[in-house]
Amino acid sequence: MSFIRSRRAIVLAVVGTLLGVAGVAYATIPDSSGVINSCYDRETGVMRAVGVATDCFSTESALPLGGPTRGYAFSNAADVALGSVSVPVASLLLPGGTYLLHAKVNVANLNFSAIGSTVVPCSIRVADTTTNLDQTWVILTQALTGTGASNASVGLQAAVTIPADSKSFLEVICASVPRPGGPSTRVVARYRQLDAVLVDTLQQSS
Repeated sequence: MSFIRSRRAIVLAVVGTLLGVAGVAYATIPDSSGVINSCYDRETGVMRAVGVATDCFSTESALPLGGPTRGYAFSNAADVALGSVSVPVASLLLPGGTYLLHAKVNVANLNFSAIGSTVVPCSIRVADTTTNLDQTWVILTQALTGTGASNASVGLQAAVTIPADSKSFLEVICASVPRPGGPSTRVVARYRQLDAVLVDTLQQSS
């Protein structure tokens, strides 16, 4: 009877060890950044998944297989008042990596009394810097009577790389610069959106 109990204990211990090893392997694939790493034998071409590239044998070469695409999004339809000094209308806090950025803002002149026009510049940048990753502008004319505001949609796009082990705020900023006789108030940014898609690599061309 004791022999049977001993064999049973040994079997359970071995099964528990195997499950534990399998659990560790499962927990490390993909790695902490979401990338699936693999090694392939340079002679046979056999490939196997590993936790990190350094797990490859001397006869193997590391081959990262990439990982799931990660996206970040900001969306807010509420009005943000614009003036002659640029203010943030959308922002995202992004961890280290390379991103494709897309932004859209609807700007509207809600001043029905001023007859002039106003220039509305918007740009996308890393917060606390003065370098615009992309910039564009529109001209809003006098608002119509009733509910017909003069409005336009502004689109922005850019690519940015944030250093590893760091985080950065990406922001869209807009202003309203009236032409002579143009509206000094009641210009707003609304339906504000900012999206960021994390990519493994980025091939840039000019």
